[in-house]
Amino acid sequence: MTKVLSYIIGATVAFSAQSADIMVNQSGYLPAGDKFAYVLADQAHEVQLVSVADGRVVVGELERSGEISLPDERKVTAVDFSKVNHAGWYQLVTDNGQSVPFQIGDDAYLPLNDRLVHALYLQRSGMPIQDISTGMNRPESHMQDGLIFRDDAFHKAGTKLDVVGGWYDAGDFGKYVATTTITVSRLLEAYRQTPQLYAQSKLPGSDKPAIIDESIYALDWLLKMQREDGAVYRKVSGASWPAKIGPWQDTQPRYIYGISTPETAKFAATMAFAARIIKPYDADLSRQYLSAAIHASNYLSGHKEQFFDWQEGDDSGSGPYMFNKFDTEVSLDTDVDERLWAYAELYITTGQEKFKQAFQDSYDPQWIDIFEWKNPAAMGVWHLILSEEKGEFRDQLINDLDKVAARYIQQAQESPFRVANQRFIWGSNKMTAEAGILIAWADFAKGRLDNRASVQSQIDYLLGANAFDMSFVTHSGTYSVRNLHHLYRIATGVSLPGYLVGGPNEMAQAGVAPKNMGMLSYVDSEKSYAVNEFAIDYNASLIGLIAVHHAYFNHY
Repeated sequence: MTKVLSYIIGATVAFSAQSADIMVNQSGYLPAGDKFAYVLADQAHEVQLVSVADGRVVVGELERSGEISLPDERKVTAVDFSKVNHAGWYQLVTDNGQSVPFQIGDDAYLPLNDRLVHALYLQRSGMPIQDISTGMNRPESHMQDGLIFRDDAFHKAGTKLDVVGGWYDAGDFGKYVATTTITVSRLLEAYRQTPQLYAQSKLPGSDKPAIIDESIYALDWLLKMQREDGAVYRKVSGASWPAKIGPWQDTQPRYIYGISTPETAKFAATMAFAARIIKPYDADLSRQYLSAAIHASNYLSGHKEQFFDWQEGDDSGSGPYMFNKFDTEVSLDTDVDERLWAYAELYITTGQEKFKQAFQDSYDPQWIDIFEWKNPAAMGVWHLILSEEKGEFRDQLINDLDKVAARYIQQAQESPFRVANQRFIWGSNKMTAEAGILIAWADFAKGRLDNRASVQSQIDYLLGANAFDMSFVTHSGTYSVRNLHHLYRIATGVSLPGYLVGGPNEMAQAGVAPKNMGMLSYVDSEKSYAVNEFAIDYNASLIGLIAVHHAYFNHY
Protein backbone atom coordinates (compact mmCIF):
# COMPACT_ATOMS: atom_id res chain seq x y z
CA MET A 1 0.00 0.00 0.00
CA THR A 2 1.33 3.44 -0.87
CA LYS A 3 1.95 6.04 1.81
CA VAL A 4 -0.84 8.20 0.33
CA LEU A 5 -3.42 5.43 0.47
CA SER A 6 -2.33 4.48 3.97
CA TYR A 7 -2.76 8.08 5.09
CA ILE A 8 -6.21 8.39 3.50
CA ILE A 9 -7.55 5.22 5.08
CA GLY A 10 -6.11 6.29 8.42
CA ALA A 11 -7.69 9.73 8.11
CA THR A 12 -11.03 8.17 7.20
CA VAL A 13 -10.98 6.08 10.37
CA ALA A 14 -9.55 8.79 12.61
CA PHE A 15 -11.95 11.53 11.68
CA SER A 16 -15.10 9.55 10.98
CA ALA A 17 -17.35 8.80 13.91
CA GLN A 18 -16.98 5.13 13.04
CA SER A 19 -15.53 2.87 10.37
CA ALA A 20 -18.37 0.72 9.10
CA ASP A 21 -19.00 -1.55 6.15
CA ILE A 22 -22.58 -0.37 5.50
CA MET A 23 -23.44 3.26 4.82
CA VAL A 24 -27.05 4.52 4.92
CA ASN A 25 -29.01 7.74 5.00
CA GLN A 26 -29.02 8.20 8.76
CA SER A 27 -32.09 10.45 8.75
CA GLY A 28 -34.06 7.71 7.02
CA TYR A 29 -36.23 7.16 3.98
CA LEU A 30 -39.82 7.81 2.87
CA PRO A 31 -42.10 4.74 2.65
CA ALA A 32 -42.89 5.36 -1.02
CA GLY A 33 -39.39 6.58 -1.83
CA ASP A 34 -36.20 5.09 -3.19
CA LYS A 35 -33.96 3.35 -0.66
CA PHE A 36 -30.31 2.63 -1.30
CA ALA A 37 -27.48 1.75 1.01
CA TYR A 38 -23.83 1.06 0.18
CA VAL A 39 -21.49 -1.73 1.22
CA LEU A 40 -17.74 -2.10 0.98
CA ALA A 41 -17.43 -4.87 -1.57
CA ASP A 42 -14.47 -6.72 -0.10
CA GLN A 43 -15.77 -6.68 3.48
CA ALA A 44 -19.27 -8.12 3.39
CA HIS A 45 -21.22 -10.77 1.52
CA GLU A 46 -24.85 -11.40 2.45
CA VAL A 47 -26.83 -8.26 3.40
CA GLN A 48 -30.05 -8.59 5.39
CA LEU A 49 -32.67 -6.02 6.40
CA VAL A 50 -33.67 -6.46 10.03
CA SER A 51 -36.44 -4.84 12.08
CA VAL A 52 -35.03 -3.06 15.13
CA ALA A 53 -38.28 -3.55 17.07
CA ASP A 54 -38.19 -7.36 17.20
CA GLY A 55 -35.03 -8.50 15.43
CA ARG A 56 -37.08 -10.04 12.63
CA VAL A 57 -35.33 -10.49 9.27
CA VAL A 58 -37.49 -8.49 6.86
CA VAL A 59 -35.47 -9.30 3.75
CA GLY A 60 -33.17 -12.30 3.93
CA GLU A 61 -30.70 -11.40 1.23
CA LEU A 62 -30.58 -8.08 -0.58
CA GLU A 63 -29.10 -7.95 -4.04
CA ARG A 64 -25.96 -5.89 -4.53
CA SER A 65 -25.00 -4.12 -7.74
CA GLY A 66 -22.74 -1.52 -9.37
CA GLU A 67 -19.27 -2.09 -7.95
CA ILE A 68 -17.34 1.21 -8.20
CA SER A 69 -13.95 2.12 -6.77
CA LEU A 70 -13.23 4.95 -4.34
CA PRO A 71 -10.09 7.07 -4.82
CA ASP A 72 -8.27 4.86 -2.29
CA GLU A 73 -9.16 1.75 -4.34
CA ARG A 74 -11.79 0.39 -1.95
CA LYS A 75 -14.82 -0.87 -3.86
CA VAL A 76 -18.39 0.10 -3.06
CA THR A 77 -21.60 -1.65 -4.14
CA ALA A 78 -25.21 -0.51 -3.84
CA VAL A 79 -28.03 -2.30 -2.04
CA ASP A 80 -31.61 -1.52 -3.09
CA PHE A 81 -34.41 -2.06 -0.60
CA SER A 82 -36.96 0.34 -2.17
CA LYS A 83 -39.71 -2.28 -2.07
CA VAL A 84 -39.80 -2.13 1.72
CA ASN A 85 -42.48 0.45 2.48
CA HIS A 86 -43.64 -0.29 6.03
CA ALA A 87 -42.91 2.47 8.55
CA GLY A 88 -40.52 1.53 11.32
CA TRP A 89 -36.89 1.34 12.39
CA TYR A 90 -34.47 -0.95 10.61
CA GLN A 91 -30.83 -1.96 10.29
CA LEU A 92 -28.85 -3.57 7.51
CA VAL A 93 -26.73 -6.46 8.75
CA THR A 94 -23.82 -8.32 7.17
CA ASP A 95 -21.49 -11.03 8.40
CA ASN A 96 -19.04 -8.26 9.40
CA GLY A 97 -21.29 -5.75 11.12
CA GLN A 98 -24.40 -3.64 10.91
CA SER A 99 -25.51 -0.21 9.82
CA VAL A 100 -26.75 2.46 12.18
CA PRO A 101 -30.49 2.21 12.91
CA PHE A 102 -32.58 4.22 10.44
CA GLN A 103 -36.25 4.90 10.06
CA ILE A 104 -38.69 4.56 7.24
CA GLY A 105 -41.48 7.08 7.74
CA ASP A 106 -43.43 9.92 6.15
CA ASP A 107 -41.84 12.45 8.50
CA ALA A 108 -38.26 11.22 8.10
CA TYR A 109 -36.94 14.62 6.99
CA LEU A 110 -39.22 16.99 8.90
CA PRO A 111 -37.04 17.40 12.02
CA LEU A 112 -33.99 17.88 9.79
CA ASN A 113 -35.77 20.48 7.69
CA ASP A 114 -36.78 22.44 10.77
CA ARG A 115 -33.19 22.38 12.07
CA LEU A 116 -31.81 23.57 8.73
CA VAL A 117 -34.12 26.60 8.72
CA HIS A 118 -33.59 27.29 12.43
CA ALA A 119 -29.82 27.33 11.93
CA LEU A 120 -30.29 30.51 9.90
CA TYR A 121 -32.04 32.11 12.86
CA LEU A 122 -28.96 31.26 14.94
CA GLN A 123 -26.86 33.14 12.36
CA ARG A 124 -28.73 36.41 12.83
CA SER A 125 -26.67 39.52 13.42
CA GLY A 126 -27.89 42.71 15.07
CA MET A 127 -30.14 41.17 17.73
CA PRO A 128 -29.81 39.06 20.89
CA ILE A 129 -30.36 35.34 20.48
CA GLN A 130 -31.88 33.33 23.32
CA ASP A 131 -32.61 29.88 22.00
CA ILE A 132 -33.89 27.17 24.33
CA SER A 133 -33.44 24.36 21.81
CA THR A 134 -29.69 24.86 21.42
CA GLY A 135 -28.57 26.72 24.52
CA MET A 136 -27.37 29.65 22.45
CA ASN A 137 -27.66 32.72 24.63
CA ARG A 138 -25.75 35.64 23.18
CA PRO A 139 -26.23 39.40 23.38
CA GLU A 140 -26.85 41.66 20.44
CA SER A 141 -23.83 42.01 18.22
CA HIS A 142 -22.40 44.35 15.59
CA MET A 143 -24.89 47.10 16.35
CA GLN A 144 -22.61 49.74 14.81
CA ASP A 145 -22.43 48.27 11.28
CA GLY A 146 -21.00 49.98 9.35
CA LEU A 147 -18.56 52.55 7.91
CA ILE A 148 -17.94 53.22 4.22
CA PHE A 149 -14.51 51.75 3.54
CA ARG A 150 -13.51 53.88 0.57
CA ASP A 151 -14.74 57.08 -1.07
CA ASP A 152 -17.36 56.58 -3.75
CA ALA A 153 -19.66 58.85 -5.72
CA PHE A 154 -22.10 59.18 -2.82
CA HIS A 155 -20.16 58.75 0.41
CA LYS A 156 -16.79 59.65 1.83
CA ALA A 157 -14.69 56.98 3.55
CA GLY A 158 -15.74 56.68 7.18
CA THR A 159 -19.35 57.74 6.57
CA LYS A 160 -21.66 55.86 8.95
CA LEU A 161 -24.59 53.98 7.38
CA ASP A 162 -27.07 51.69 9.07
CA VAL A 163 -26.41 48.16 7.80
CA VAL A 164 -27.23 46.40 11.07
CA GLY A 165 -28.92 43.01 10.73
CA GLY A 166 -28.73 40.18 8.24
CA TRP A 167 -27.09 36.81 8.67
CA TYR A 168 -23.49 35.99 9.43
CA ASP A 169 -22.49 34.14 6.31
CA ALA A 170 -20.52 31.32 7.90
CA GLY A 171 -18.47 30.52 10.98
CA ASP A 172 -17.09 34.07 11.19
CA PHE A 173 -18.91 37.40 11.10
CA GLY A 174 -18.87 38.60 7.49
CA LYS A 175 -22.16 39.50 5.80
CA TYR A 176 -22.31 39.20 2.01
CA VAL A 177 -24.85 40.23 -0.59
CA ALA A 178 -23.66 37.44 -2.91
CA THR A 179 -24.60 34.59 -0.58
CA THR A 180 -27.53 36.29 1.16
CA THR A 181 -29.35 36.77 -2.15
CA ILE A 182 -28.71 33.16 -3.14
CA THR A 183 -29.84 31.90 0.26
CA VAL A 184 -33.03 33.97 0.40
CA SER A 185 -34.02 33.00 -3.12
CA ARG A 186 -33.41 29.33 -2.46
CA LEU A 187 -35.57 29.54 0.70
CA LEU A 188 -38.35 31.32 -1.15
CA GLU A 189 -38.20 28.79 -3.99
CA ALA A 190 -38.39 25.90 -1.51
CA TYR A 191 -41.45 27.52 0.05
CA ARG A 192 -43.00 28.16 -3.37
CA GLN A 193 -42.36 24.55 -4.36
CA THR A 194 -43.74 22.81 -1.27
CA PRO A 195 -45.36 25.27 1.18
CA GLN A 196 -46.88 22.41 3.19
CA LEU A 197 -43.41 21.49 4.46
CA TYR A 198 -43.12 24.77 6.35
CA ALA A 199 -46.65 25.57 7.51
CA GLN A 200 -46.26 24.27 11.07
CA SER A 201 -42.82 25.65 11.92
CA LYS A 202 -43.08 29.21 13.29
CA LEU A 203 -41.04 31.47 15.51
CA PRO A 204 -42.63 32.38 18.86
CA GLY A 205 -45.22 35.12 18.42
CA SER A 206 -45.22 34.98 14.62
CA ASP A 207 -48.08 34.01 12.34
CA LYS A 208 -45.73 33.38 9.40
CA PRO A 209 -43.81 30.20 8.61
CA ALA A 210 -40.29 30.44 10.03
CA ILE A 211 -38.82 30.16 6.54
CA ILE A 212 -40.67 33.35 5.55
CA ASP A 213 -39.63 35.19 8.72
CA GLU A 214 -35.98 34.29 8.07
CA SER A 215 -36.23 35.48 4.49
CA ILE A 216 -37.73 38.81 5.52
CA TYR A 217 -35.01 39.34 8.13
CA ALA A 218 -32.37 38.92 5.45
CA LEU A 219 -34.29 40.96 2.86
CA ASP A 220 -34.50 43.88 5.29
CA TRP A 221 -30.71 43.86 5.51
CA LEU A 222 -30.33 43.65 1.76
CA LEU A 223 -32.43 46.78 1.36
CA LYS A 224 -29.94 48.63 3.56
CA MET A 225 -27.12 47.65 1.21
CA GLN A 226 -28.59 49.50 -1.78
CA ARG A 227 -26.94 52.80 -2.63
CA GLU A 228 -28.89 55.91 -3.61
CA ASP A 229 -28.39 55.30 -7.33
CA GLY A 230 -29.65 51.69 -7.18
CA ALA A 231 -26.24 50.01 -7.05
CA VAL A 232 -25.63 47.55 -4.22
CA TYR A 233 -22.67 47.33 -1.86
CA ARG A 234 -20.99 43.93 -1.71
CA LYS A 235 -20.31 43.08 1.90
CA VAL A 236 -19.84 44.15 5.53
CA SER A 237 -16.95 42.94 7.68
CA GLY A 238 -14.00 43.99 9.77
CA ALA A 239 -10.67 44.74 8.13
CA SER A 240 -9.14 41.76 9.97
CA TRP A 241 -10.37 38.20 10.42
CA PRO A 242 -11.87 37.86 13.91
CA ALA A 243 -10.33 35.70 16.61
CA LYS A 244 -12.06 32.63 18.06
CA ILE A 245 -14.58 34.72 19.95
CA GLY A 246 -18.32 35.31 20.10
CA PRO A 247 -19.73 37.94 17.74
CA TRP A 248 -20.45 40.39 20.57
CA GLN A 249 -16.74 40.32 21.43
CA ASP A 250 -15.72 41.39 17.93
CA THR A 251 -15.41 45.15 18.51
CA GLN A 252 -13.24 46.11 15.54
CA PRO A 253 -14.71 48.70 13.15
CA ARG A 254 -16.91 47.12 10.50
CA TYR A 255 -16.74 48.37 6.93
CA ILE A 256 -19.06 48.52 3.94
CA TYR A 257 -17.18 47.49 0.81
CA GLY A 258 -17.74 48.80 -2.72
CA ILE A 259 -20.58 48.14 -5.14
CA SER A 260 -20.58 45.70 -8.05
CA THR A 261 -22.85 44.89 -10.99
CA PRO A 262 -23.04 41.13 -10.16
CA GLU A 263 -24.27 41.86 -6.64
CA THR A 264 -26.65 44.52 -7.97
CA ALA A 265 -28.11 42.04 -10.45
CA LYS A 266 -28.49 39.29 -7.83
CA PHE A 267 -30.18 41.86 -5.59
CA ALA A 268 -32.59 42.87 -8.39
CA ALA A 269 -33.49 39.23 -9.06
CA THR A 270 -33.99 38.38 -5.40
CA MET A 271 -36.13 41.42 -4.68
CA ALA A 272 -38.31 40.84 -7.74
CA PHE A 273 -38.83 37.21 -6.77
CA ALA A 274 -39.46 38.10 -3.12
CA ALA A 275 -42.09 40.62 -4.19
CA ARG A 276 -44.16 37.72 -5.51
CA ILE A 277 -43.70 35.30 -2.61
CA ILE A 278 -44.00 37.80 0.26
CA LYS A 279 -47.05 39.63 -1.15
CA PRO A 280 -49.66 37.38 0.57
CA TYR A 281 -47.98 38.09 3.90
CA ASP A 282 -47.15 41.78 3.54
CA ALA A 283 -48.27 43.76 0.49
CA ASP A 284 -46.36 46.88 1.58
CA LEU A 285 -43.11 44.98 1.87
CA SER A 286 -43.77 43.39 -1.49
CA ARG A 287 -44.09 46.80 -3.11
CA GLN A 288 -40.90 47.95 -1.40
CA TYR A 289 -39.02 44.92 -2.71
CA LEU A 290 -40.22 45.48 -6.25
CA SER A 291 -39.33 49.16 -6.13
CA ALA A 292 -35.81 48.27 -4.99
CA ALA A 293 -35.53 45.67 -7.75
CA ILE A 294 -36.51 48.18 -10.43
CA HIS A 295 -34.13 50.77 -8.98
CA ALA A 296 -31.30 48.23 -9.22
CA SER A 297 -32.28 47.29 -12.77
CA ASN A 298 -32.18 50.96 -13.80
CA TYR A 299 -28.63 51.15 -12.51
CA LEU A 300 -27.72 48.06 -14.52
CA SER A 301 -29.27 49.57 -17.64
CA GLY A 302 -26.85 52.45 -17.37
CA HIS A 303 -23.84 50.23 -16.66
CA LYS A 304 -23.66 47.52 -19.31
CA GLU A 305 -20.26 46.07 -18.42
CA GLN A 306 -19.32 44.04 -15.36
CA PHE A 307 -17.88 46.32 -12.69
CA PHE A 308 -16.41 45.79 -9.22
CA ASP A 309 -15.38 48.63 -6.94
CA TRP A 310 -12.55 46.50 -5.59
CA GLN A 311 -8.98 47.22 -4.55
CA GLU A 312 -6.19 45.23 -2.96
CA GLY A 313 -6.91 45.03 0.76
CA ASP A 314 -10.67 44.75 0.47
CA ASP A 315 -10.46 41.07 1.43
CA SER A 316 -8.12 41.33 4.42
CA GLY A 317 -10.89 40.26 6.81
CA SER A 318 -13.50 38.68 4.57
CA GLY A 319 -14.01 36.47 1.52
CA PRO A 320 -13.67 37.94 -1.98
CA TYR A 321 -16.79 36.41 -3.60
CA MET A 322 -15.45 37.25 -7.05
CA PHE A 323 -12.83 35.83 -9.40
CA ASN A 324 -9.74 34.87 -7.37
CA LYS A 325 -7.00 32.26 -7.28
CA PHE A 326 -9.40 29.60 -6.02
CA ASP A 327 -12.64 30.61 -7.77
CA THR A 328 -11.79 30.68 -11.48
CA GLU A 329 -15.05 29.68 -13.19
CA VAL A 330 -15.79 31.28 -16.56
CA SER A 331 -19.02 32.72 -15.15
CA LEU A 332 -16.96 34.95 -12.87
CA ASP A 333 -15.52 36.76 -15.90
CA THR A 334 -18.95 38.23 -16.68
CA ASP A 335 -22.18 39.32 -15.06
CA VAL A 336 -24.38 38.02 -17.90
CA ASP A 337 -25.54 35.11 -15.74
CA GLU A 338 -26.66 37.46 -12.95
CA ARG A 339 -28.39 39.78 -15.41
CA LEU A 340 -30.26 36.85 -16.98
CA TRP A 341 -31.64 35.93 -13.59
CA ALA A 342 -32.62 39.54 -12.90
CA TYR A 343 -34.33 39.94 -16.29
CA ALA A 344 -36.32 36.75 -15.76
CA GLU A 345 -37.58 37.68 -12.28
CA LEU A 346 -38.38 41.25 -13.28
CA TYR A 347 -40.32 40.07 -16.31
CA ILE A 348 -42.35 37.55 -14.33
CA THR A 349 -43.14 40.04 -11.55
CA THR A 350 -43.87 43.11 -13.68
CA GLY A 351 -45.03 41.57 -16.95
CA GLN A 352 -42.97 44.14 -18.85
CA GLU A 353 -41.87 42.76 -22.20
CA LYS A 354 -38.63 44.74 -22.15
CA PHE A 355 -37.27 42.42 -19.49
CA LYS A 356 -38.17 39.30 -21.47
CA GLN A 357 -36.53 40.81 -24.53
CA ALA A 358 -33.41 41.62 -22.52
CA PHE A 359 -33.29 38.00 -21.35
CA GLN A 360 -33.64 36.65 -24.87
CA ASP A 361 -31.01 39.04 -26.24
CA SER A 362 -28.47 37.88 -23.65
CA TYR A 363 -29.41 34.22 -23.35
CA ASP A 364 -26.90 31.48 -24.07
CA PRO A 365 -27.35 27.90 -22.80
CA GLN A 366 -23.75 27.85 -21.58
CA TRP A 367 -24.92 29.75 -18.50
CA ILE A 368 -27.23 27.00 -17.32
CA ASP A 369 -25.65 25.10 -14.46
CA ILE A 370 -26.23 24.61 -10.74
CA PHE A 371 -27.63 27.64 -8.91
CA GLU A 372 -24.92 29.32 -6.84
CA TRP A 373 -23.41 32.74 -6.20
CA LYS A 374 -20.93 32.10 -9.01
CA ASN A 375 -23.70 31.56 -11.55
CA PRO A 376 -27.35 32.02 -10.58
CA ALA A 377 -28.89 31.94 -14.08
CA ALA A 378 -30.64 28.58 -13.61
CA MET A 379 -33.17 30.02 -11.16
CA GLY A 380 -34.32 32.50 -13.78
CA VAL A 381 -34.56 29.78 -16.42
CA TRP A 382 -36.60 27.59 -14.09
CA HIS A 383 -39.02 30.38 -13.21
CA LEU A 384 -39.48 31.28 -16.87
CA ILE A 385 -40.29 27.64 -17.64
CA LEU A 386 -42.94 27.73 -14.92
CA SER A 387 -44.45 31.02 -16.04
CA GLU A 388 -44.28 30.87 -19.84
CA GLU A 389 -46.99 29.32 -21.96
CA LYS A 390 -46.07 26.50 -24.30
CA GLY A 391 -44.01 27.58 -27.27
CA GLU A 392 -40.61 27.57 -28.91
CA PHE A 393 -38.97 29.80 -26.29
CA ARG A 394 -40.11 27.64 -23.39
CA ASP A 395 -39.21 24.44 -25.20
CA GLN A 396 -35.68 25.70 -25.78
CA LEU A 397 -35.22 26.49 -22.09
CA ILE A 398 -36.53 23.06 -21.08
CA ASN A 399 -34.29 21.23 -23.52
CA ASP A 400 -31.23 23.25 -22.49
CA LEU A 401 -31.92 22.57 -18.82
CA ASP A 402 -32.44 18.88 -19.52
CA LYS A 403 -29.07 18.56 -21.28
CA VAL A 404 -27.29 19.84 -18.18
CA ALA A 405 -29.34 17.54 -15.95
CA ALA A 406 -28.41 14.57 -18.15
CA ARG A 407 -24.74 15.27 -17.52
CA TYR A 408 -25.26 15.25 -13.76
CA ILE A 409 -27.34 12.08 -13.94
CA GLN A 410 -24.59 10.31 -15.88
CA GLN A 411 -22.00 11.44 -13.33
CA ALA A 412 -24.17 10.07 -10.55
CA GLN A 413 -24.49 6.70 -12.27
CA GLU A 414 -20.71 6.41 -12.55
CA SER A 415 -19.89 7.54 -9.00
CA PRO A 416 -19.57 5.73 -5.69
CA PHE A 417 -22.68 6.62 -3.65
CA ARG A 418 -24.24 7.99 -6.89
CA VAL A 419 -23.04 11.54 -6.30
CA ALA A 420 -24.03 13.84 -9.18
CA ASN A 421 -21.49 16.58 -8.45
CA GLN A 422 -17.96 15.51 -9.24
CA ARG A 423 -16.19 18.77 -8.48
CA PHE A 424 -14.85 18.30 -4.97
CA ILE A 425 -13.86 21.86 -4.20
CA TRP A 426 -14.82 24.39 -1.52
CA GLY A 427 -18.54 23.90 -0.83
CA SER A 428 -18.86 20.60 -2.70
CA ASN A 429 -21.76 19.54 -0.46
CA LYS A 430 -23.74 22.57 -1.56
CA MET A 431 -22.94 21.72 -5.18
CA THR A 432 -24.15 18.16 -4.63
CA ALA A 433 -27.47 19.43 -3.28
CA GLU A 434 -27.85 21.89 -6.15
CA ALA A 435 -27.10 19.18 -8.72
CA GLY A 436 -29.98 17.19 -7.25
CA ILE A 437 -32.28 20.20 -7.50
CA LEU A 438 -31.34 20.79 -11.13
CA ILE A 439 -32.09 17.14 -11.94
CA ALA A 440 -35.51 17.52 -10.34
CA TRP A 441 -36.21 20.78 -12.19
CA ALA A 442 -35.49 19.07 -15.50
CA ASP A 443 -37.79 16.19 -14.58
CA PHE A 444 -40.63 18.53 -13.64
CA ALA A 445 -40.10 20.70 -16.73
CA LYS A 446 -40.35 17.58 -18.90
CA GLY A 447 -43.42 16.38 -17.02
CA ARG A 448 -41.75 13.22 -15.77
CA LEU A 449 -40.62 11.58 -12.53
CA ASP A 450 -37.86 9.41 -13.99
CA ASN A 451 -34.89 10.57 -11.94
CA ARG A 452 -36.31 10.66 -8.45
CA ALA A 453 -33.79 8.03 -7.34
CA SER A 454 -30.90 10.30 -8.42
CA VAL A 455 -32.35 13.14 -6.38
CA GLN A 456 -32.71 10.80 -3.39
CA SER A 457 -29.09 9.72 -3.74
CA GLN A 458 -27.87 13.28 -3.26
CA ILE A 459 -29.82 13.48 0.00
CA ASP A 460 -28.47 10.09 1.04
CA TYR A 461 -24.85 11.11 0.44
CA LEU A 462 -25.17 14.27 2.53
CA LEU A 463 -26.87 12.43 5.38
CA GLY A 464 -24.53 9.49 5.82
CA ALA A 465 -24.30 7.36 2.68
CA ASN A 466 -20.69 8.36 2.05
CA ALA A 467 -17.20 7.06 2.60
CA PHE A 468 -17.14 8.40 6.17
CA ASP A 469 -20.43 6.79 7.26
CA MET A 470 -21.26 10.22 8.66
CA SER A 471 -23.97 12.83 8.18
CA PHE A 472 -22.53 16.14 7.02
CA VAL A 473 -25.26 17.96 9.01
CA THR A 474 -24.60 18.53 12.71
CA HIS A 475 -26.96 16.68 15.09
CA SER A 476 -28.64 14.86 12.18
CA GLY A 477 -28.01 11.14 12.26
CA THR A 478 -26.40 8.71 14.67
CA TYR A 479 -22.94 9.81 13.54
CA SER A 480 -22.72 13.39 12.33
CA VAL A 481 -20.20 16.22 12.13
CA ARG A 482 -18.95 17.06 15.62
CA ASN A 483 -16.09 19.48 15.09
CA LEU A 484 -17.79 22.27 13.18
CA HIS A 485 -15.53 25.17 12.25
CA HIS A 486 -17.60 28.02 13.70
CA LEU A 487 -16.18 30.74 15.90
CA TYR A 488 -19.16 30.86 18.27
CA ARG A 489 -19.06 27.09 18.78
CA ILE A 490 -15.30 27.09 19.29
CA ALA A 491 -15.43 30.03 21.71
CA THR A 492 -18.37 28.82 23.82
CA GLY A 493 -18.52 25.06 23.36
CA VAL A 494 -22.22 25.30 22.49
CA SER A 495 -22.99 22.65 19.89
CA LEU A 496 -25.06 23.96 16.99
CA PRO A 497 -27.60 21.67 15.29
CA GLY A 498 -28.66 21.70 11.65
CA TYR A 499 -25.44 23.08 10.14
CA LEU A 500 -24.36 21.57 6.78
CA VAL A 501 -20.60 21.74 6.31
CA GLY A 502 -18.79 22.38 3.05
CA GLY A 503 -17.58 18.81 2.61
CA PRO A 504 -14.78 17.19 0.61
CA ASN A 505 -12.37 19.68 -0.97
CA GLU A 506 -9.39 18.45 -2.95
CA MET A 507 -7.54 21.75 -2.49
CA ALA A 508 -7.80 21.43 1.32
CA GLN A 509 -6.65 25.03 1.78
CA ALA A 510 -6.45 24.72 5.56
CA GLY A 511 -3.74 22.08 5.23
CA VAL A 512 -5.58 19.55 7.41
CA ALA A 513 -7.69 17.36 5.11
CA PRO A 514 -5.90 15.14 2.57
CA LYS A 515 -5.47 16.82 -0.81
CA ASN A 516 -6.32 15.52 -4.27
CA MET A 517 -8.42 12.58 -3.10
CA GLY A 518 -11.82 13.53 -4.48
CA MET A 519 -14.66 12.63 -2.14
CA LEU A 520 -12.10 11.44 0.44
CA SER A 521 -10.56 14.92 0.85
CA TYR A 522 -12.35 15.54 4.14
CA VAL A 523 -11.76 15.36 7.89
CA ASP A 524 -14.09 16.21 10.76
CA SER A 525 -11.80 18.82 12.32
CA GLU A 526 -12.56 22.34 13.53
CA LYS A 527 -9.15 23.36 12.19
CA SER A 528 -10.14 22.44 8.66
CA TYR A 529 -12.23 25.47 7.68
CA ALA A 530 -11.92 24.53 4.00
CA VAL A 531 -14.09 21.42 4.52
CA ASN A 532 -15.81 21.76 7.91
CA GLU A 533 -17.21 25.28 7.93
CA PHE A 534 -20.91 25.98 7.56
CA ALA A 535 -22.35 28.65 5.27
CA ILE A 536 -25.89 29.95 4.91
CA ASP A 537 -26.12 29.00 1.24
CA TYR A 538 -25.06 25.42 2.04
CA ASN A 539 -28.08 25.00 4.32
CA ALA A 540 -30.33 26.69 1.78
CA SER A 541 -29.33 24.19 -0.90
CA LEU A 542 -30.17 21.19 1.26
CA ILE A 543 -33.48 22.83 2.20
CA GLY A 544 -34.17 23.22 -1.51
CA LEU A 545 -33.16 19.63 -2.23
CA ILE A 546 -35.57 18.28 0.39
CA ALA A 547 -38.31 20.50 -1.07
CA VAL A 548 -37.94 19.23 -4.65
CA HIS A 549 -37.68 15.65 -3.43
CA HIS A 550 -40.90 16.14 -1.49
CA ALA A 551 -42.51 17.53 -4.65
CA TYR A 552 -42.06 14.21 -6.45
CA PHE A 553 -44.66 12.76 -4.11
CA ASN A 554 -46.96 15.78 -3.92
CA HIS A 555 -47.94 16.93 -7.40
CA TYR A 556 -44.94 19.03 -8.37
